[in-house]
Amino acid sequence: MAEKIINVKGLEHTEREKRIFSAIDSAKKGEGFKLIVEFNPIPLVYMLNGMKEFEIKYEKEGPDEWVISVKKISPENKKQGLKNILIELKKKNVSKETKQKAKDMLKGIDATTIGLLEQELIREGMSSKEIRDNLCDIHLEAMGEELIKKRIEVKSPHPIHTLMEEHKLIVEALEKLAGIVRDVKNMNSYKDFQPKVNELNKIAHLLVDAENHHKREEDVLFPMIRKHGIIEPPNIMEEDHKEFIKRKRELFKVVNNPEKYKFEEFKKKIIEYGGYLSKELKSHIFKEDNILYQMALQALSKKEENLWGL
Repeated sequence: MAEKIINVKGLEHTEREKRIFSAIDSAKKGEGFKLIVEFNPIPLVYMLNGMKEFEIKYEKEGPDEWVISVKKISPENKKQGLKNILIELKKKNVSKETKQKAKDMLKGIDATTIGLLEQELIREGMSSKEIRDNLCDIHLEAMGEELIKKRIEVKSPHPIHTLMEEHKLIVEALEKLAGIVRDVKNMNSYKDFQPKVNELNKIAHLLVDAENHHKREEDVLFPMIRKHGIIEPPNIMEEDHKEFIKRKRELFKVVNNPEKYKFEEFKKKIIEYGGYLSKELKSHIFKEDNILYQMALQALSKKEENLWGL
């Protein structure tokens, strides 16, 4: 039987993905196809290698055409397994056994692959909110130290280094914010809160100023990795940014206008906005440092990195 040829040169992004993933999903053990594209399909190769179900060989590497041979070597389907786990995680009162099953599966998939598997699931109709709500925390818990241990380190003046250094400052502020939220729960008046006023004011200002950090990611980094077919991970991060900006501005407004609120209302808002940011923004930063930035480091060429201008 002649090897199936999937030539997607010159096709629009949507049609290209449709043909490629249709071939991947329909392949049975021992079957495969030859993929022809006009650029190096790095994200696809990382995803297939990470799934451990396919044998990948480069037959031609540019400059105007890349040809890779893809052969199914295992009947296991991690994408379907991930989808099944997400369906279970959406249910109320998820059992410890299901959570452990999710952790065990995710431990076997690297950060780049999990991001691209999530991208596939979203393409098939699963919402990014479902993935964020039901998978991200367990994924982080499962990978934990492994993500940190395996990540590629870069030094100044690399753009990713700059972004990660900015993250350190934001995380430091968020940890202080978490402490203030814990303390304010036991306070009963503005007099009790007075020693924390200056510190909270500085934190609120820093978090609003950090919106420039989000904007540079959205204007420069995200469009560059989207060119390499990494679409949904930056989309998820952008949705997170919108939620953070709303709450950061609300926190800033409350902190700078305490006279407008009775203390109990002030206290409630600090706990609500501060609690959300100190937990969710810190988790978001961890995912960017260890998943999204890693995808960028693996996908982008040195020439592209020099054009970032971050």
